[in-house]
Amino acid sequence: MHPVLLVPELQGLEKAVYDTLTRRGANGLSQTKVIQFLGLPSSSQSSVSRALGKLMSSGLVEKTGTTRDASFKLTAEAKWFSTPGHLRPPVRYDPMRIQSYDPVTMPWLEASARALMGGAVGHNSVDLDPSTYTREIAERFLIEMSWASSALEGNTYSLPETEALIKYAEVAGGKSEIEVQMILNHKQAISWVIDNIATVQITPETVMRLHAMLMRTLVRQNNLGAVRREPVSITTSSYVPSADSADLAMGLSELCWKASKTTDPFEASFALLAGIAYLQPFIDGNKRTGRLLSNIPLLKAGLPPISFIGVGRAEYGIGMTTWYELGDPNYLSKSISEGYALTAPSYIVASATKRVPRSVEIRLRRQLDDAVRGFLTAAADDPMMSPHDFVASVFNDLEGDELEVIIQSFNDIMEEINEVNCVAYGVDPETVERYLLAKQQATGSTS
Repeated sequence: MHPVLLVPELQGLEKAVYDTLTRRGANGLSQTKVIQFLGLPSSSQSSVSRALGKLMSSGLVEKTGTTRDASFKLTAEAKWFSTPGHLRPPVRYDPMRIQSYDPVTMPWLEASARALMGGAVGHNSVDLDPSTYTREIAERFLIEMSWASSALEGNTYSLPETEALIKYAEVAGGKSEIEVQMILNHKQAISWVIDNIATVQITPETVMRLHAMLMRTLVRQNNLGAVRREPVSITTSSYVPSADSADLAMGLSELCWKASKTTDPFEASFALLAGIAYLQPFIDGNKRTGRLLSNIPLLKAGLPPISFIGVGRAEYGIGMTTWYELGDPNYLSKSISEGYALTAPSYIVASATKRVPRSVEIRLRRQLDDAVRGFLTAAADDPMMSPHDFVASVFNDLEGDELEVIIQSFNDIMEEINEVNCVAYGVDPETVERYLLAKQQATGSTS
């Protein structure tokens, strides 16, 4: 957890010591001076010492000098963030942030965060195809991200209210039109990504299209999907984005090009999320555009999406601020990776338990049943018969993708066929029993 997140939780003597160092300790204070400023008796030295020790272990206070001459002051980050964003020294846009970015030698995604995301999906065991997501899985991602991404913008819709709005067009009472529109815009943009994931590319045009869908009716028409020509400010930060549209267009192109060439989908995802937020290429809606854009590398790689459920709003905000002002992506990557680790496994489980039938399987359902029956009957007498060769000969009028689908479907059936599930294909259990026994005897298997 970022040290600054601990400040609101400080209580009692720790809070009093922290406040004293904030107000009077710019150049450091001795423990004796801290006690004097607090108006405490000298006998409280051990209590103040413990409070200082806890503040140091939390990363809020640092100590310099020997024990006798020790001086205490706020750490650089604590000092920086102890001042409200609009009063901190301005930190202006640095084009080298993106120009010098190298996803291989200087990745933005911190190594432990990358390991956490990779560990959440396992190694070489995931291959989700968004083009064949079941309706339930696609709908779940749609609802969860619409809610979580909107909530990070301050939207007060609950998850059940978001589901009711998306599925049944039920508007919750007491909500503003802006909140409703924000969620419906997410619905449109996320649906577009899922529907076009096979062909969509990471380009400035894709970013602009996503922005146009996400910000429909929320910005003026001439700002939809348009690189801005006006300055913007970030309320909670001293970061000052560029107001030069040429700088912004160039930065956007370079970011998209580097992310599209990145072989690590986790790094590409995080680079788009952080890069769009830093660039601020649009008049509004930059972070929500970056959040949706960050899913494209994951989905194209067959990985679970990041819905942003489980990404804490405070941690996310601090992560963005340290990225904007200090150029430190670690706290943001920690926030994102921890949220991903919470939700990714559930998408894998949901995908593993559901399957979408392909159109050729539906069209040739009866012929597939006949092929299953024919193979089991013939293989009971010739158990070394190849399922692949058999089905390829039966469906020799098919070609291309349709033939591959049928062969794969047939092989999957044969690998798992037993005396119970055979009824789904119109095969009697006795036929399957004879086939399995013959196969066992032929291979010497006891399983």
